[in-house]
Amino acid sequence: MIIILKRIPKHTRKKDIVDYLAPILKGKIFQNPGIIERVQIGVSKNYQTKRIDFYGIVYIDSDEAANRVIKKFNRKIFLGKNIAISEYHNRFWDNDPRISLFEPGDELKSQRKFDRRRSRLKETKAPSVDFSSHESFHRKL
Repeated sequence: MIIILKRIPKHTRKKDIVDYLAPILKGKIFQNPGIIERVQIGVSKNYQTKRIDFYGIVYIDSDEAANRVIKKFNRKIFLGKNIAISEYHNRFWDNDPRISLFEPGDELKSQRKFDRRRSRLKETKAPSVDFSSHESFHRKL
């Protein structure tokens, strides 16, 4: 499962995210442990409002462990700032049932009047390198 940490502080390093999530990923009795496969830090900039947001994307191999992380750390403080954690969904224009080559029926007509996505949002790459936990994460535990 892929989870996203929204509104993380700008000075966040990938090691900070791994250290933050590690206690829950170990698991307890009758809980499957999870392994962080990869961590990415991204930056999104809204050119209309000049707002810059930082986010972290974490690939966890166990869905059960990822759900524990979401439940435990959503709306908690991370490095002095409240963050939100949720499941990351890949969205593509071609799987939208409102877009079709044929005339849509009444059941597929859009109920939305406006698009809920933020306009003029540009995603940029954070200046850090990807992290893979298969070697270094297990040494720490």
